[in-house]
Amino acid sequence: MKNNKEYYELTKLFMKKLPYKDIPYSKRNWGNNWHSLCSYHGKLKPSIAHHLVDQFTDIGDLVLDPMSGVGTIPLEACLQGRVGIGNDMSELAYIVTKAKVGKVSKESVYVVIERLENYILKHKNEYINENELPYQDFGLNGRLPEYFHKDTYIEILCARAYFKDKKMELSNEEAVVFSCLLHVLHGNRPYALSRQSHPLTPYSPKGDFIYKNVIVHIKNKVELVYKNESEEVFTTGNAIYGDLFDLDSKVGKVDAIITSPPFFDSIRFYISNWMRLWLTGWEPGDFKREDDRFIESKQKRSLDIYNDLFDLSSKLLKDKGIMIMHLGKSKKCDMALELANRAGKYFLVVNVMNEDSSSFEKHGILDKGATVEHQFLFLQKL
Repeated sequence: MKNNKEYYELTKLFMKKLPYKDIPYSKRNWGNNWHSLCSYHGKLKPSIAHHLVDQFTDIGDLVLDPMSGVGTIPLEACLQGRVGIGNDMSELAYIVTKAKVGKVSKESVYVVIERLENYILKHKNEYINENELPYQDFGLNGRLPEYFHKDTYIEILCARAYFKDKKMELSNEEAVVFSCLLHVLHGNRPYALSRQSHPLTPYSPKGDFIYKNVIVHIKNKVELVYKNESEEVFTTGNAIYGDLFDLDSKVGKVDAIITSPPFFDSIRFYISNWMRLWLTGWEPGDFKREDDRFIESKQKRSLDIYNDLFDLSSKLLKDKGIMIMHLGKSKKCDMALELANRAGKYFLVVNVMNEDSSSFEKHGILDKGATVEHQFLFLQKL
């Protein structure tokens, strides 16, 4: 455990070097194959997570991300000999995080694929009448059936039913297969099951309706994920599904909390991820009730929600434990300043860093311009 001075000096060095901007870390596709398990709007750049874990934690540390998204920070912790723990109340995020931190053999994954294939073959004939296929009128950028060839859509419906029956009790192997299916669900390249769309947000589709076999596409994705697998030591982590404010009953004391909460002006994640959330079991009515659940909506009403987060985090951290937050500054809100003012009751504000985000990649998403700077808030438990 680092003292205040050691921690401060490390933050200064980090701020001076910005190591994630150097080659090879600055390359768009840098990182372990598992970081690309499933596309996700707003995912933290893996190289940033890598250096935060590497420079501010030690081997064997318990590293918690209470808003883990698709598990970028927990995965980097596991890859570096720490125990990565990721929590999220989005089913999509939980499934992908579970797949990443509970890494399993490719052979065991193929056993699950075979079970899924048998399930699809057994049930796809239940959808005979094309005009009676479910969710004909559902979709936020276009109706669901507009994205797929009819036979592909039927296979997707079967796969959805297969995983929905298991609810949130997926094995690690099932989480890998489900994550691969979530990734190939829509996109703008041949790997995707959909017509021409976008890999992060399913914009209205274009192009011909072409049948694409769900199982074949899952297998192709599995092969990519396991490509060039090394024999390096991997520390198995833990994925938790639920409200972060219930973590005190699910997690013991941790050494570090590293997290990237939703930026203040970010679009609602369940809008950009609507089709993948539907695949995890969301129904059309669920999308009308989500503003009262997720922190990205709550923080727009009041950033005082972070008072509760800092209170909880101080209880979860060991003595002198650290908390690092990757934030976004916009014209409407200086998140680091606002949160630093709220953290003082529980933490020493060790340092704050701002980085111009104008040159960052936007991946074809037009509304990312609201964030003008990325920020790091370095805290240490009092």
